[in-house]
Amino acid sequence: MYIRATKTSKSKHAFGIVCAVTVTAGAGYLLATSMNVSRERREEVRTELVMIEPPPPPPIEIPEPPKVEVVEETPAPPTPPPLVAPEIEFVPEEIPPITAPVADPVPVPDPVPVAPNPAPAVQTQSPPRLIAGDKPDYPASARRAGEQGTTQLEVCVSSGGRVTSVTVARSSGSKRLDDAAAKWIRGERFQPARINGSTHEVCGHSVYYEWSLRDA
Repeated sequence: MYIRATKTSKSKHAFGIVCAVTVTAGAGYLLATSMNVSRERREEVRTELVMIEPPPPPPIEIPEPPKVEVVEETPAPPTPPPLVAPEIEFVPEEIPPITAPVADPVPVPDPVPVAPNPAPAVQTQSPPRLIAGDKPDYPASARRAGEQGTTQLEVCVSSGGRVTSVTVARSSGSKRLDDAAAKWIRGERFQPARINGSTHEVCGHSVYYEWSLRDA
């Protein structure tokens, strides 16, 4: 009984060692395999970074400066030196005094009496005068309308006493009365104007005629 038990314990110990070695080897294999797998995965996950450089900028064109035409200036003529007049010494000459001979006194003639001028002749002038005649007819239409007033006429009287022209200088306020007065004065006679006794024609002589309904 004792020997059987001993053998059994040895076989169990050996079996345990074999199992331990097997388990250890399997764990090591699994560990190595997992490490290789993770290393491969790491290698596969690698990302390559590539630096892309931007293209160079285009060259900047610098414009050429404008051409400047150089004009050669004509040199100015030299300034002539100022003119200096020579100094001339002036020596006044002595002029001898001139002595005029004394003339004989001229006799003064006696004054000649002058006759006085004759006095101007006094001119006598008389204006034209209207010779009394018939009065002008009062226009019936002006009488019915109650028109009245004074008409001033300016007439030219010839040397024979005839009226040569008539102008209404101031109206009476009624054209009918003014026309009647002008028509009347053309047929009248005047004493002509006189200057120193002789007759003359006169223009601008004023004649007034008053129109009144009391005399109509």
